[in-house]
Amino acid sequence: MSPQPDFLNNKPAAAGIRILRTASITILVIVLLFLALIGLLGAVVHFGDHREVVLPKPSGPFAVGRTLFDWTDPERDDPYSSAIGKHRELMVWFWYPASAAPRSKPAEYIPADWATLLPWRPVTIPTRVRVHAVADAPIAPGSQPYPVLVFSTGFGNLPSDYTSLIEDIASHGYAVLGITNTYSAPVVRFPDGRVANHLPEASFPSGPDDAIQSAGNRMVQVWAADIRFAIDKLSQMNSDARSRFQGRLDLSKIGLFGHSFGGAASVEACSADQRCKAAVDIDGNLFGDAPHEGIEKPLLFILSDWTLRPPWIQRTLASVSVQRFRRQQAELEREMNDACRESSNCWKAHIPGTGRFNFTDLAVLYSPWMRLMGYLGPVNGAKGLEKTSSCIRTFFNTILNGQAQDLPTESSQGGCRYQAIGNTARNSHSVHH
Repeated sequence: MSPQPDFLNNKPAAAGIRILRTASITILVIVLLFLALIGLLGAVVHFGDHREVVLPKPSGPFAVGRTLFDWTDPERDDPYSSAIGKHRELMVWFWYPASAAPRSKPAEYIPADWATLLPWRPVTIPTRVRVHAVADAPIAPGSQPYPVLVFSTGFGNLPSDYTSLIEDIASHGYAVLGITNTYSAPVVRFPDGRVANHLPEASFPSGPDDAIQSAGNRMVQVWAADIRFAIDKLSQMNSDARSRFQGRLDLSKIGLFGHSFGGAASVEACSADQRCKAAVDIDGNLFGDAPHEGIEKPLLFILSDWTLRPPWIQRTLASVSVQRFRRQQAELEREMNDACRESSNCWKAHIPGTGRFNFTDLAVLYSPWMRLMGYLGPVNGAKGLEKTSSCIRTFFNTILNGQAQDLPTESSQGGCRYQAIGNTARNSHSVHH
């Protein structure tokens, strides 16, 4: 009988076995860690999805009402598709100071027939989110009509994603209209059941910066036209004897504000529409004509900590992620100063500890991995939204309502610290530094 091979005493064979064993153990550990991570993520998503979350309580003296409108612009063909109809059609969300009974049932965070169509998001499911606005509540009576703000979302978001911020602003005596930009939004469901899904034509391409800039320049004109049409409809509603809002909107005091790309759309619309008295751009690079032609209207840029990222990301992705955000920040600084080169009414304000998504409800509905990955800054979510609301309201109170001569410094206002930019910084002595 042939002797059995002695693998243990055969040095090359033994070394091979040790390498194989080490590799196997390493692979097994990696697999187990991966499975554990998947299990942890699944648990986070499961328990996050099934917890009930009450959004921050509005800080103003008014209860808040909310209603949705389906508006069609007969003067404008939809530039992206005729799938739902030839003319441009928008679903808008309207928040306003309300007279709500103490036990009134709040509105749904997102209407159920919308929620079932939305792409999956790693946050609490909509039916578990509790808002404070009451659906279709009567508008609050008063001796004066309410100033009006028109809000544009960040690209790929819905107005409902900003419920915390908008409810708080409305509770201080503002009527706030949020626009859902058809085909750019993730989904739009109309009352008769028609659905407009997101289309690539109404989006940004994945490509070089000049292609993105070109697409943004085209799309910002569509969004700005949506804003101008919304102001037209608000004017009609305010003069309509059949509307419960007749005479309750002060259309001599219209401001625009938006987040990210919606901020660019707000600036573009305000620069071209005399009905707009002031605009706020929340963390959004500029597109369209306004940054080149300059801005004359009062304008506020609210900035997050763009480069604020967890240390491990800064170490591992420094050549890509952090540098990219720094370039964006530098570009926005340049755009702001160019756009405000002739204006005597431009400011910027910084909300410390915020990331881009801190201005949305994700700040209070987040999954832990969003903070880990740097989508949310270290500021307390509710506190960041409270400061943002205060910052916006102080600006519009000053410009629209004339409640103060100057924008306050941080020491006199809890929201943010204002800094004059562009020509304002050279000519203005009213804003403290």
